[in-house]
Amino acid sequence: MKRWSLLMVILVSFTRISAAQQSRSTTPAKKPSTAGQSSQAKFKAIWEPVNYSEDAELNDVFFVTPEVGWVAGLKRTDAGEGGFIIHTTDGGAHWDIQTGDPHSATRGFTNLFFLDPTHGWAGEFGSRLLRTTDGENWESVGEFGALRTYAFVSPTTGYSIDGGQLERSDDAGKSWKTVFTCRASVEVQGLKHDDDCNFRSLRFATAQVGYVTGSHLSDQSSPVFKTVDGGTVWTLASFLPTEAQERTIGFVDAQTGFIKTSDGLMGTFDGGRTWKGIPVNVTGRENPIRFAGNVGWYVETTVFAYTGNGGKRWSSVNLHLPAGVNAFSLPAPDRGYVVGDHGMIYRYRVVPIAYTSKGMLPAPAMPAQ
Repeated sequence: MKRWSLLMVILVSFTRISAAQQSRSTTPAKKPSTAGQSSQAKFKAIWEPVNYSEDAELNDVFFVTPEVGWVAGLKRTDAGEGGFIIHTTDGGAHWDIQTGDPHSATRGFTNLFFLDPTHGWAGEFGSRLLRTTDGENWESVGEFGALRTYAFVSPTTGYSIDGGQLERSDDAGKSWKTVFTCRASVEVQGLKHDDDCNFRSLRFATAQVGYVTGSHLSDQSSPVFKTVDGGTVWTLASFLPTEAQERTIGFVDAQTGFIKTSDGLMGTFDGGRTWKGIPVNVTGRENPIRFAGNVGWYVETTVFAYTGNGGKRWSSVNLHLPAGVNAFSLPAPDRGYVVGDHGMIYRYRVVPIAYTSKGMLPAPAMPAQ
């Protein structure tokens, strides 16, 4: 009886073990993880040439949308400078001359500014300001230094800096009148200094909120002035601890902005009340900082500094384009343009990973927003 009981126990145990082995053999094997495949990049950022066909000096570029933009420049010939403004509606695939002629004696153009696809201005060497009210036809507005920094907040109202004077126009740039003077008080070794200064940079973050910086004062600081009513009243907002560079200020919004100084990039996150140094390598002196959403660029010659999160972090790389960058435009977070000598125009954009084109160069992808 005991032997029979022992035999039954052995038989039941064997049956259970066999059933377990059969169950394991028929269970489908787990599929390998596809996490690595799904994380593979599907897109890439590139620079690709959309060059102008002439050997010309391209001084400025301004795009109002990813596809619609203007480039200003000149071609030096025996006849003269050969100034011109060219225009594209297809992202640089085709360029048409709107004013001037690269083979004429026309003075060169630069310093483009557009409010929208129809209202724009440009400086012409020889002290003239031009404007367009339809995005196609240009007319001379009046005398104006071609390199004077200016900005318009409406089709008729604009501001410009001329030395230590901030001037306003209410007739689209035909006439200007002084509305504010660069002056601030500082203390040096316990003594009060009431200093005059020259304005350096001007930028409106919105139609109502604008900023203008001054040259360094007796204590080597630079004043920052601000308006919150569209330029009617300007007040001292703060001091930069070092010298502000010309034409280099740019803003994400009314509170967050950046400027190139003699010590590097500095930023404000509280509407210009305080400034702090930004750890990024930037060089150059005269190109502005531009933003499209949270993506910001500073490009000059061979340096490309960028941020993808509203300026909280910046990175910089050296560009290896055929010519140095004279100016750039950033109409969208994933689209930008740089211009330089010899007719160089390169377009930044994001394309499928398999995309190729002649002359294409790799570019840093902007961080996720």
